[in-house]
Amino acid sequence: MAKDLRPHNVAAVSIWMGGLDTEPARAHFATLPAEARPTNRRESPQFTGRVISALYAADDLMQLSGRALIGAELGAHLGITDIDGSAPLSLRYTLGGPPELHRSLY
Repeated sequence: MAKDLRPHNVAAVSIWMGGLDTEPARAHFATLPAEARPTNRRESPQFTGRVISALYAADDLMQLSGRALIGAELGAHLGITDIDGSAPLSLRYTLGGPPELHRSLY
């Protein structure tokens, strides 16, 4: 899609979110024993919205087109914080990273 839309100056990216702090997630974790509950900070759904908004306005948007990007890393690149002012951490080295950009898109 990124390759097909590039001549029209339209970017296509995939944003990999971290664990989300949602009401259903909080309700689920509350049912778990304390020792089984995740201790890492979770991203608000608004964080991804902030990242998308900043990405849309970014000067390097077209250079990122065709890539799968980790939201926390992209947020750091764009200087975006979550609604509580925190900077979500990338889970690349815990969960793995997205695939690399295919060479036909360079």
